[in-house]
Amino acid sequence: MGGDFEWLPAIVAVDGVWEGVPSRLYQIFELDFKMTRRYFDSLPVWWDRTYLPGECYEEGFWHLITKNIHRTGERLFEPRRAERLPWCGPTVSNSHHQVVKVFDYREGRKRRLRTYIWLEPLDYAIILERKQMRLGRVAFLITAFYIDGESGRRRLQRKFENRDP
Repeated sequence: MGGDFEWLPAIVAVDGVWEGVPSRLYQIFELDFKMTRRYFDSLPVWWDRTYLPGECYEEGFWHLITKNIHRTGERLFEPRRAERLPWCGPTVSNSHHQVVKVFDYREGRKRRLRTYIWLEPLDYAIILERKQMRLGRVAFLITAFYIDGESGRRRLQRKFENRDP
């Protein structure tokens, strides 16, 4: 990438034939999260390790490459999100970098406190939630996504402006 983003790897090609895309992406996920110990704010990064029936990859992985369709409740592959999967781990590890905005925001009916890691110039964001697990506190990886369009940027900017103090 160069410049302010020398620590950021290139995106990966995901267009074209679907066959083989999930396994190639999962190799990146394995390397960046399973084989590399990621930390955020000195907390180990965990993810949803649940396997849904018939699936060969855990939910935490699917949330990094698919988008929830609220009308139907299903998750669909999202190429722009998926091609940026190589950015997720390095961005978490470099969240202290000057080009990264990190902020807490309460959202949802339960008003859960979530931490956003926002690569604003590149329209990419990661959401973590600090949780107490059996083995201690962790930074739980909720999702990561590409901010597609001006309305998405405005929505995230409003969250930043209304962040939790």
